[in-house]
Amino acid sequence: MSEAQSELVRKMFAATARAISGESLEDLCRLLDPDVEWIPINAALEGTRYRGHEGVQRWTDEMNRDWEAFEALPREFRDLGGERLLALGTWSARGRSSGVELDNQPAAWLIQLRNQKIVRMQTFTDRVEALKAAGLSG
Repeated sequence: MSEAQSELVRKMFAATARAISGESLEDLCRLLDPDVEWIPINAALEGTRYRGHEGVQRWTDEMNRDWEAFEALPREFRDLGGERLLALGTWSARGRSSGVELDNQPAAWLIQLRNQKIVRMQTFTDRVEALKAAGLSG
């Protein structure tokens, strides 16, 4: 994984946090392919997928509606070759209406890049499942 690729992914996480908080979505969309496939954390529960910049905007609007704060914190990056990488870390959030706080929840993100854009991002709440999806043993 090149330094440019890992930097692009770090920027994606920071821009995603800003977009969820209601700030500009433009910074995030600049990093995404126009036809990006976005499979966020709620996909594990609802089977939801979002396509393209419009889909990602719908997702960030939903997240902003439901969560007062939400932050993904990748800590480790694994190069999978072929412009694929696996980020391992945690996420933390605070519910907007309930005030419930979720801290340091395990997460992994399988990310596909092409032409210096993110074309696919899939979130996992189970590290073993993420490793299997990445073609690695758990």
